[in-house]
Amino acid sequence: MKGIRLKGRNLFLTLFLTGFAAGVLYIALFGRAAVHETTLMSAYFFTKYQQVEFASDELFLYTLKSRMSVFTILWLTGLTVLGTAAVCGFLLWIGAALGITVTTAAIKMGPAGILLCAAAGLPHFILYIPAGCWLLKKISSMSGSREWRTRQWNDGKQAFCRYLLVWAAGAAVFLAGAFLESYVNPMFLKTALAFI
Repeated sequence: MKGIRLKGRNLFLTLFLTGFAAGVLYIALFGRAAVHETTLMSAYFFTKYQQVEFASDELFLYTLKSRMSVFTILWLTGLTVLGTAAVCGFLLWIGAALGITVTTAAIKMGPAGILLCAAAGLPHFILYIPAGCWLLKKISSMSGSREWRTRQWNDGKQAFCRYLLVWAAGAAVFLAGAFLESYVNPMFLKTALAFI
């Protein structure tokens, strides 16, 4: 009987959910005391958040820089044999971060905390999730491409040029996402906080 092989979306989802479960378990087993001591996701924090006037231009530049730096490092790993491992590590890390965040919100605020986490991801996650899956798949497939590794500077130049377009597409996605995160999300989140 042939072994079951995970490919593409199934592997990505499995790694993400594994990281998410690890984040939830970490908070449940070791982080409860820290969750109760933090001022994040407290009534005081949200009162201050609603009073803050955001410098959207500065937030945009910060968000774009942080998203593009991580993406560019991942993209560069696609040019090496480490690309697939980097993608797998990134998915575990993102899953764990989300698991820790959602569990912290649930412990501090109950179901309203989970709704708040969903609101904090809108509308930019609608763009990031499908685009991110596509970009991670391209990085992983480039890293595993025998054509690229065996013919790097001859016929492999064409593969590199196509891969350069992946970076350009990622830059466009993160430019649009940073705009949504800095200009639209703060207003959206303030509105959501009024109902929670």
